[in-house]
Amino acid sequence: MAKKSKTFSHIEATDALERLGQRGTSAQEFVYDLLRIFAHWGDGQVRRAKEGPGNASKDGRTLVVKDLIAYRPMDADSDISAFYDEIKAMRDDPKIAKHLPRLYVVSDGKRVVAVDPKINDEYNNTVDALWRDFEFLTPLAGIEKVQHVAEAEADVKSAELMAKLFDDIRRYNDIRNPDTVHALNVFMSRLLFCFFAEDTGLFPGENLFTDTLRNHTKEDGSDLSEFIDRAFLIMSTNDEAARAVLPKLYSVFPYVNGGLFREHFPIPRLSRRARRLILNCGDYNWREINPDIFGSMIQAVVTPEQRAGLGMHYTSVPNIEKVIRPLFLDSLNEEFEAACAEAREKMAQKISYELATQRLKSLLDRLSKIKFFDPACGSGNFLIISYKRLRELEIRIWEALRDIAPVAVIPFPTITLTQFYGIELDEYACDTATLSLWLAEHQMNVLFRDAFGVQPETLPLKPSGHIVCDNACRLDWDAVCPHTPSDEVYIMGNPPYLGSKLQDATQKEDMRIAMKGTNAAKTVDYIGAWFWKGAKYIKGTKARYAFVTTNSISQGEQVAMLWKPILDLDLEIFFAKTSFKWRNNAKYNAAVTVAIIGVAEKSASKKLLFNESANAVYSVENINPYLAASENVIVTKTYSVPKGLPKAEFGCMPYDNGHLLMTEQQKATLLAVYPQAEKFVKPIIGSQEFLNDIHRYCLWIDDAMREEAEKIPPVKARIDATYNFRLNESKDGASLAERPHQFREHYIINDNSKNKVIIPRVSSERREYIPIGYVDKDTIISDSAFAVYDAEKWLFALLTSKMHNLWVRAVGGSLETRIRYSATLCYNTFPFPKLTEAQKKELSILADNIITVREENYFLTLGEMYNPETMPEDLRKAHHQLDLAVERIYRPEPFASDEERLAHLFKLYAKMTKK
Repeated sequence: MAKKSKTFSHIEATDALERLGQRGTSAQEFVYDLLRIFAHWGDGQVRRAKEGPGNASKDGRTLVVKDLIAYRPMDADSDISAFYDEIKAMRDDPKIAKHLPRLYVVSDGKRVVAVDPKINDEYNNTVDALWRDFEFLTPLAGIEKVQHVAEAEADVKSAELMAKLFDDIRRYNDIRNPDTVHALNVFMSRLLFCFFAEDTGLFPGENLFTDTLRNHTKEDGSDLSEFIDRAFLIMSTNDEAARAVLPKLYSVFPYVNGGLFREHFPIPRLSRRARRLILNCGDYNWREINPDIFGSMIQAVVTPEQRAGLGMHYTSVPNIEKVIRPLFLDSLNEEFEAACAEAREKMAQKISYELATQRLKSLLDRLSKIKFFDPACGSGNFLIISYKRLRELEIRIWEALRDIAPVAVIPFPTITLTQFYGIELDEYACDTATLSLWLAEHQMNVLFRDAFGVQPETLPLKPSGHIVCDNACRLDWDAVCPHTPSDEVYIMGNPPYLGSKLQDATQKEDMRIAMKGTNAAKTVDYIGAWFWKGAKYIKGTKARYAFVTTNSISQGEQVAMLWKPILDLDLEIFFAKTSFKWRNNAKYNAAVTVAIIGVAEKSASKKLLFNESANAVYSVENINPYLAASENVIVTKTYSVPKGLPKAEFGCMPYDNGHLLMTEQQKATLLAVYPQAEKFVKPIIGSQEFLNDIHRYCLWIDDAMREEAEKIPPVKARIDATYNFRLNESKDGASLAERPHQFREHYIINDNSKNKVIIPRVSSERREYIPIGYVDKDTIISDSAFAVYDAEKWLFALLTSKMHNLWVRAVGGSLETRIRYSATLCYNTFPFPKLTEAQKKELSILADNIITVREENYFLTLGEMYNPETMPEDLRKAHHQLDLAVERIYRPEPFASDEERLAHLFKLYAKMTKK
């Protein structure tokens, strides 16, 4: 498969293809135009392909690039059938097929035909119209569709049908300015509603819309736009007199409105193929659609950049419930069970039905007043699932009231879409969220009918959720979802993640506006804006919020920046789900490591701390910003070294442009000719060398030995090269040029020197233990790792223990998802235990054991040894023995969980910093 280009842009491709259509091309040059646009080929690659070395075909006519493309030019007078014949000939040619072309393409410079063998689909277009419809060709940029699992199969299929229609409309219509984009978005939403309505009983008669279109429009599509325009117009008309004068062909469609058909937008020009695609869409069974899933997928349809991930652009129901259950759903269900039990008990005591069911009825009334707010709602997934679960609970309440009633009860829905609020920046996502809520309402009305024989009228559509298209970072949330201190409001969602260094100018301005009142705007991840605005929204009220978030806001320096101001508002974390993989239902989809954090006004109630990986939940007194069951201590970096311990610092920086460094071969070559140079050559390791068993060397020359070293010509040449490099660098480099024989940091190694500890600056989060090393005094540690000089083995033991690893994961911060070590945040702040000589001796023996086991597994690199899938069992046992010994030093009784270990460490840190 073609390697995906990290720089591919649909906007740039659209512009480039439009320019190509305007200037024209030839049959011979067209393929290179494609490869320049999609595969980012340069002139060198084009030249190699034309001259032969870059072409796997030797027939003089075909261009074949392995795993990418097979192409042949066509004569200008070729019939279209000849284009397909030529593609078939290429596919049947084993000399071409063995190179596995991702696409087979032919063109005469005016027309282009392509076949995708992976999905067995074909494509036919003119070159001057490519800019409107080129998604078929994006595999040339490495952009593929993913496979999907069964749960979303119906939604994926229907979205793919809509995607084909969307692409065909773009081919024949200029859809680029905001007005035409909006009109097309509305058109697609209205079509989608019609397909759903005719299959779920909203329209009178099955397949009303599709069959009417099939029977009363021309096959060439020439009158299709006019027909649809009139049909949509009648759906917005509630005037019976106006409807009466229209042909029955149109008046048979019911009044829909609710805002969906209120405004008039021009219908795009529709082709013969568009008509066929609309009929195909209409013939699909839309009863099986899940509005919560489909909404996100249809959003991906109209956002070509997301098309490759169709099926991945929704938050699955189990993931949504990880947020909404502890936020509000579990407590509502518990209240329902308690109300039912109370009603049965009172009825058994012959208390009147009205008094016995008072608590159930109060719960029903309460449900009708709760507000649900997602300030990053996308296409409405969280709101839709919340609505569905609330309606399901409503049905259960009515069933309970009916089952214990002495007389007939007439149920009626009390929950409305107007209780649901959202903010979303993307206009089409807003429209889709509104539509999807209507679809969900109808589905729940059908369930209500099945339970009680009473179905509320769905048409005309009632007012839907309050979904606002705007920037949540800059908007006053109370203007979107007004609330009083006593209102029950639940805020939820999965806001966007983006590190501070990855934010563009607009997002940085978002942060400046949203984070007003804190010093966090330049430091905290983008998602921090939602946590801070949410905190200000719920302060002094009954409202509470829970967001999905990356771990970064609960690690490192971000904790002090974000959580101190939040906690200062008299708020608390009332539940948290610690790190887990957030997956959706696409096969092989990438999972991101996240946490879920719920925030509310302070209370005396117990807090819930969920360990997703252990499938456990703990009831605790407090959850601190590191998501540990401890008091609200915030770890701040310090340059003070723990008393009685050596300093942890960056290793030595060569600052040499490679001149003071050597490979194993370069070292051997030097010593073969100048054996006297051996005293100046030392092993050097950084994080990569340490983890991957790479042998490198460096020149290590004390000032007193410089004159002797420079008598060796290759050594002097390296020193001179370093001098010239530093002299031409920055001011710091120029000052270092005065001692070009040394690294920026240099120390003298003598008989009194001790061994040292090496700690990689970054380590994979998958590892149970950060690989930490204990190296001899003659090995130099480079600046890609931390070094602890003159370190005893018992210190190595403490640093490699589970207790220290947990501390680093909690407070050290991260680089992407990897663990990032910090001397000032991890080493200097760690609550090292006070050790007796006997304990030091025991830890040193256990440290030796780990070192010995590593040496016995010499056939593995350190990176492989600490990979959880390949970690040797004897190494795992050696670490376990060390962990038990270290934990006994902290306290006599064993720890029950990592949460308990962390809580103990934070307690010690709080005590340590209060001194």
